[in-house]
Amino acid sequence: MTRPTLKDVAQRAGVSHATASKALNGRTEIAEETRALVARAASELGYLPRRASADGRDRPLVTLLTDSIESYYSVEVLRGMIEEGSRRGIDVVPRIESRSSRRALSPWQWEREFLRPDVMGIVLLVYGAQSPVLEVAAHRGVPVVAIDPYVGCRDATTTISSTNWEGGKAATEHLLELGHRRIALINGTPDFLPGNERLHGYRAALLDAGFEVDESLIFEGAYTYGSGFDAAERMLEMPDRPTAVFALSDRMALGAIGAFVSRGVRVPEDVSVVGFDNAPGVDLATPRLTTVNQPRVDMGRMAIKTLADLAGGAAGVSERMKLSTNLIVRASTALARSGAA
Repeated sequence: MTRPTLKDVAQRAGVSHATASKALNGRTEIAEETRALVARAASELGYLPRRASADGRDRPLVTLLTDSIESYYSVEVLRGMIEEGSRRGIDVVPRIESRSSRRALSPWQWEREFLRPDVMGIVLLVYGAQSPVLEVAAHRGVPVVAIDPYVGCRDATTTISSTNWEGGKAATEHLLELGHRRIALINGTPDFLPGNERLHGYRAALLDAGFEVDESLIFEGAYTYGSGFDAAERMLEMPDRPTAVFALSDRMALGAIGAFVSRGVRVPEDVSVVGFDNAPGVDLATPRLTTVNQPRVDMGRMAIKTLADLAGGAAGVSERMKLSTNLIVRASTALARSGAA
C-alpha cells in the first residue's frame, strides 16, 4: 500500500495542493471550515508528513486523537497545536478514533493502527479512558496530554483545561448582580469533567450569595442545540419560571433562546441567557450572546509546549494546567424585571 501524499489529501478535501499545505501548517488565512475539511481528509487517509529539520533529521511528530475534527472547538485547538508545532519544528497529525473502535481494538491492534514508531507525544482531545492509548503509551514511554478529559482519563495523564469552575461562578454572579434569583442551569453529560466544574461554580456562586441551590432549576442537557431547546421548553411549563438561564455550552444557550423566541418569550427582556465557550458567531446571534470565553487556541499551544517539555525530560511540569476564562457581556442578559427577582 502506497503512502498517502499531500496531493491525495488535497483531492480528498476538494481543495488545491497549496490550500491543503497551508491548512496543515496552521496558516491563519485559511478558513476554519476549510481547515476542518483538510484535517478530516488527512485523518481518513492516514496521512503523516515526512519533513526534515534544518540538520537533515526527521522532525518529531505529535498525534492528536479525537472522535471528531469538525467542530469549531476541535479546529481551534488543532490550530493552536499546529502554530506552536511549526514554531518548534514539530509536525502535528490529527487522527479520528471513533468510540466504537476504542472499545473494539486490543492494545496491539491500537498501537499498529494509531501509533507510529516516531511519535514523540499524543494529545487526547475531549477523551475518555475506553481506549488502549494510555496503556500503549505507557508501555512505549510516549508522553500523553489530555485536553478537557472525561472522567477516567484525568488521573492517568497530564491535563489541560480552562478555569471552568471560575467561569461557571462568574456567569452566575453576573446574573445575580443583575437582580436575578431564580437562575436555571442547563447541565451537560455527567462524565464530562469541565462541565461538572462549571456546575460546581454555579452552585458556589449561589451559596456564596446566601441562596440555596434549587435542584428543580437544574435541567439535563447534552451540549447540543436540541437539548438546550428541550430544557427551555420544560422551564416554560413551570408555574414559577426562572428569570435567567446559565447553559454550560453556547449551543445549549442558543437552543434555549430558540425555544423562548418560539413561545413569544423575549430575551433578555423576559429572561436572560448566558452560555459558555464564546463559539464563533455567537457575537452575531440575535441577541448577541453573553458567554464565558475559553482560550481554545492557547490550549492547543500549551499542549505542544507541555509535550515538548515532557519528551525532553524537563523537571517540574505541572500535571494539571488551567488557562483563564473570562466573561464577555453582550446583549442576552439584562436587569431582572421588577417583581421577578
